[in-house]
Amino acid sequence: MAADVELIVDVPRLEEKIILEEIGRSGLRFKLTNAKYTPLLWEENPAEISLIRTISMQRAAYCAAIREASGAKAINPLDAILTAGDKILTLSRFWRAGIPFPETVIALNGEAAERAEKLVKFPVIDKPPIGSWGRLVTLVKDSQSFKSIVEHRELYQSQALKTHLIQRYVDGGRDLRILVLGEEVLGAIWRSASSGDWRSNVARGGLVKMAELDEELRELALKVSSVIGGEFIAIDIFKENERYLVNEVNGVPEFKGFMEATRINVPRKLIEYVKELLRR
Repeated sequence: MAADVELIVDVPRLEEKIILEEIGRSGLRFKLTNAKYTPLLWEENPAEISLIRTISMQRAAYCAAIREASGAKAINPLDAILTAGDKILTLSRFWRAGIPFPETVIALNGEAAERAEKLVKFPVIDKPPIGSWGRLVTLVKDSQSFKSIVEHRELYQSQALKTHLIQRYVDGGRDLRILVLGEEVLGAIWRSASSGDWRSNVARGGLVKMAELDEELRELALKVSSVIGGEFIAIDIFKENERYLVNEVNGVPEFKGFMEATRINVPRKLIEYVKELLRR
């Protein structure tokens, strides 16, 4: 008999462990698959719902593709994982949908990046289109620093890591992290950079505090979710002079900082959502 839900992981974090505990309490038939060690097959009788929770975006995309091809519902679906996992694809969807984001120039190699410098005003943020936890994201304050970063990034073999998103720096030292599940905005938190860093990522020691959700922010979060095609996503938003600017989307969201600040039981909400899908 097929499982109701499959949890697919590669390196289980706190989030995956507490999701698994919640599934265990739910009474659902479930299976746990570690994609780092377990061969994946196109199955005739997969679990009805696959919760994709791998750290690696590439693994997440492959797992979603295989399970969707077999007839399972993946959360998140392949298209959402690929779009959210690539910042250029994300911003392109935002532009088409009229979703505001910080002014950004794309350079696909070092030569284009050198020319892009003439189009921007320092300080800027330079980052590749893939990656999380603030890795290879640099606050660039002057031309000499920018030239060094471009030179170093040219040494990577990956085209993605040679690609530059050069983005206007939004000063403030904090951003909003919003979680959306289906048609529900679960809540919002402020993430503030810890001492000695300018990045607000919780994985880097960022501090968290519950934020108020106004109607504009709620509508913006739902629009982003719809444009990305995700069912369970995290959205990072800057607030600048009373204006919201969407920065990034995470298709396999971490939420321990969110739970700490809001006291919302995210795994319970997620499994309740899964149960509702199974009843349809």
